[in-house]
Amino acid sequence: MKREVQKRLSGLLLVLFSLIISAGAVATDESYRVVIVPFKINAEIDLSFLQEGIVDMLTSRLSWENTAVVDRKDTNHALQDLAVPLNEKTARVIGARLQADYVLFGSVTIFGNSVSLDARLVDVHEKKPTLTYYNQSEKIDDVIPQVNLFATEINEKFFGRSVAVRQPVKEPEEHRAIYAHPETLLAGESSGQAQAPGEEAARTAGPGFEEIRDEAGPMASAGYWKSQNFKIRIKGIAIGDLDGDDKKEVVFITDRDLYVYRFEGQRFLKIKEISGKRHQRFIGVDVADINENGLAEIFVTSLSGSGQSLDSFVLESNGDDFRPVSEGDPWYYRVIEMPDLGKVLVGQRRTMKDPFVGGVHRLAWLNGRYEPQERIRLPKGVNVFGFAIGDIMGKAGETIIAFDEDDHIRLFGSSGGEEWKSDEPYGGGMNYLDINPDVGRGGTVEHLYLPQRIYARDVNGDGKEEVIVASNEGSLGRLFATYRTFSSGRIVCLSFKDHGLVKILQIPKISGYISDYAIGDIDSDGIDEVVVASVHSKGTLVTAGTSSIMAYELAKPGSAR
Repeated sequence: MKREVQKRLSGLLLVLFSLIISAGAVATDESYRVVIVPFKINAEIDLSFLQEGIVDMLTSRLSWENTAVVDRKDTNHALQDLAVPLNEKTARVIGARLQADYVLFGSVTIFGNSVSLDARLVDVHEKKPTLTYYNQSEKIDDVIPQVNLFATEINEKFFGRSVAVRQPVKEPEEHRAIYAHPETLLAGESSGQAQAPGEEAARTAGPGFEEIRDEAGPMASAGYWKSQNFKIRIKGIAIGDLDGDDKKEVVFITDRDLYVYRFEGQRFLKIKEISGKRHQRFIGVDVADINENGLAEIFVTSLSGSGQSLDSFVLESNGDDFRPVSEGDPWYYRVIEMPDLGKVLVGQRRTMKDPFVGGVHRLAWLNGRYEPQERIRLPKGVNVFGFAIGDIMGKAGETIIAFDEDDHIRLFGSSGGEEWKSDEPYGGGMNYLDINPDVGRGGTVEHLYLPQRIYARDVNGDGKEEVIVASNEGSLGRLFATYRTFSSGRIVCLSFKDHGLVKILQIPKISGYISDYAIGDIDSDGIDEVVVASVHSKGTLVTAGTSSIMAYELAKPGSAR
């Protein structure tokens, strides 16, 4: 039955049609505020993507010059303590809290192949009777058109607006996508697509890297892809060839689970899910073939249950499963790229009192274990997580790019001296260590936030490497030393010009925050993608968070896609 539902939902997303509202609105001096409560979805499979898509569709259809839709975060906050079923009375309570004029809520019920839509628009001030809409159909494909018809009815009956709707336009069978975000159904509109594990993934013409005008020239992002929303909080992500077939797998982690996915035949397939030990807490994941056997290892940096010691481990594919290569390791692991060496594994140790000790060392596979080799010369205060090495300044020498404790980017020359520091912070990592400065004598445990990755890549073909970093933002952000919160994030590319780094490329802002990102060719088309792990909701002690994975294709100037 579930498989049949999925097939029918596939049909729902096969039809591309435009729902663009014309500009023929009736002029009015009145202004309105509308609250859209996320529709309740009653179904035997996870359709959270549909819930989000309905809110997005209704928001775009009802937003006019004189009508504002209340921000979703404010709506969610107003709903927090309302445990009773939503009805007209509670809808008016919500509307009053948010100083709104109308509240829209409803439900979608899917049973077998049939679907019913039940929706209401309530006048908070009780000047107009409640507008109700109910439709039942034997075709799951009808749910999106019915939502649009309800939006049309609201515009015409409540706001006196004339609405025009384009007719559906079919797409050829071989290019159809399953489980796309509903807004991708709109001809002329595109959005990151979301699909269930094991189903098709489709490249879209959605938001890619934006060029910031500069003499360096453009870089295109011809492809953009978004996964389904996972009901987990992704903490780290990495890319590598785990089975030696020259195709890349995507590995991501939560606090205690590891997932391996692969693009195969335009499908994003789950290969493996591995749970850690009960006392472990994962804080980082990296992938590289360090033992040089043709299979990339998975390096998981993990803390013990107390959080005061390391319990890291390494996995490798044996063809049928992933076996441990090393366990109980006292290392923070990180894979970086070094000039003339390519990908190398680096590590750093810790003690109960000091979270980072002994400096950062290159690690090599010797005698059946990962042994420390030469120490990498890094400026004071730089730890294993937040640095990269590359020819950034065009001086034919190695430059160290590193985050300081306040997330400012610093550039250090080959002699070790600081050459430049950014005025604004970047990064904004949400992974942290629990530290106790007064260990053994009591004291308060504090959060020490870890810096995010830095990449050095020549992305615009000018022969000089650029700096690629994440940048999380928020009104509170880093205001408190031991607590962070971010409302949006983006990936930015910076190039060294004259006396400092300047932005030349960036992706549009992503709601939530970027927990980690990786660079690699995940779809085996010969062009690398920036693959971003975005957390939309961190969750609570009793609820799971929500995350998704997005990929932005990098193409150098002149590349034809």
